[in-house]
Amino acid sequence: MIPDLAPIIDLTVQYGPWGIPVFIIWYLLRVILDEDRSSAWRARVYKAVYKVSGKTRAEKKYVENDINSRINLARRKMPFGKEYLPKAIKVEWFEGGKGETEHIRENEIVVRLDPAESQEKNVVLLANALVKQTALVGIRHILNEPLEFSLDLNLVRNLLEQIRKRRILDWFLRNEYQPTIDQSREVREWNSKVVEIDQRGLFTRLLLVELDDFSKKTVGRPSSRKMLDEITGLIEFLYKIATKVYGQDVPLSYTSRNIRIGIVLVGETSKILWAGVEPYLKAFAYNMQRQLTVIYVVRFDKELLGVTDRQAYEEFVELTERLNREIEERFRIRKDFELTYACTDFSGNNRKATVVRYVPEYVS
Repeated sequence: MIPDLAPIIDLTVQYGPWGIPVFIIWYLLRVILDEDRSSAWRARVYKAVYKVSGKTRAEKKYVENDINSRINLARRKMPFGKEYLPKAIKVEWFEGGKGETEHIRENEIVVRLDPAESQEKNVVLLANALVKQTALVGIRHILNEPLEFSLDLNLVRNLLEQIRKRRILDWFLRNEYQPTIDQSREVREWNSKVVEIDQRGLFTRLLLVELDDFSKKTVGRPSSRKMLDEITGLIEFLYKIATKVYGQDVPLSYTSRNIRIGIVLVGETSKILWAGVEPYLKAFAYNMQRQLTVIYVVRFDKELLGVTDRQAYEEFVELTERLNREIEERFRIRKDFELTYACTDFSGNNRKATVVRYVPEYVS
């Protein structure tokens, strides 16, 4: 929560010494108007008071505000389409807990926490509660236990990674993540598939987006084997794409009763440099002809291409930008979102990637 110094420098250059007080006023207003940032500062104050006084009330306020700010600020960094996932929560500490949570009403969780010295455990406890209460809502009754564990574990891990406190993530991996995946062969198998999808950056940006959409289409329906098969089929489909090696052909569309998605994969840099954008536009047109409800364009760029061959990199960027333009000009579609990120490929190479979600206009 240390403020970025760049705005201070810019304001000082532009307005001289008056730039610093202007920045301070702007920063204070930003904190005051942002409940999660305000909680982070209140946590610092209450922690100092607790360390000096030892009073339980200060300890409670420190725990409440620290967890509120850590979890909710991390949640806002999570890439998930146009929305946030998981949803926001408010933490209140009630006496006499052994580390338990209880869902009372929407966006409120009553918490019975361990003392402030066990803050790593407290943060993990709340991350688990947040995910289980606000994510995958509407499909939990469909999922089997091993698959539900795998999805939850990796969503919690993603959330804790955004907090950027290694000791909290280590506590989770050692005490919850590893023991859970060691429970059974089925949990390990589903977890390994979700991890591969996540390493390509397609867990929160694609899989969870489609599962959330699936839940909206099936809300109120009792669970069935066919609905579970739709979900597991989607994961298997994305796993094949995530583990695709150079030159390997894998299915790039998945259709079921409630899920009809296609993927245009720009995965081989040399291919678009040699063939141009037409093959990808033809693939997009084919997906439109099949009346798919969602079409993704997923682009993986070699991170070192710009260093090793600057001209080739600039040509690659120009071609991918042209691809986006021509898709929007040629087809009656709506761009739902576009997310750029860093990831690794199946061979462990660093890649820059972009995922764009398009919704055809014929989809109501």
